[in-house]
Amino acid sequence: MPGSLHTWYSFSWLDMLAERQSVLSGEIELKRLARLRDMLHADDGSVTAKLRFTKHSGAWVIVELECEATLALRCQRCLEPMLHAVEARVELGLVESASMAARLPEGYEPVVLERERLMPAQLIEDELIVSLPLMPKHARPEECGGLVSQRSEASTKAAWTLDCAPPGKH
Repeated sequence: MPGSLHTWYSFSWLDMLAERQSVLSGEIELKRLARLRDMLHADDGSVTAKLRFTKHSGAWVIVELECEATLALRCQRCLEPMLHAVEARVELGLVESASMAARLPEGYEPVVLERERLMPAQLIEDELIVSLPLMPKHARPEECGGLVSQRSEASTKAAWTLDCAPPGKH
């Protein structure tokens, strides 16, 4: 059953997708994800996602979400672009209200539907947002761009100058 990642699905449609064990999959351009886009250095590229709908105990609509993307973030050390790879897999239980979330079987992350409906693209965007590091930075300072290299060279020169200065001139 083909479907769009940008369509709103009512709870009854989601229930039907789960009954049929349907899969929605596709690719979304990062520039179409407004909340995520504001957190990126650049919005080039896309996210590939797959949502598998199933039922748990005949009652709960479960979504297994898998997504993969490479996001361009701004390194907080050098303020230059860096790439952050995301490969996520999460099992979500769709519930119509917050009170139902407490009764969801263990092992599933609850997702309370907005006005008893869901847009898969928003769910995917949420997963990408929570995957972002709090302080993005290159793994090693050597990977950083020119600003850090210049600062490091200046620090080395300053230390060398202090070490080589005549006594009393420090």
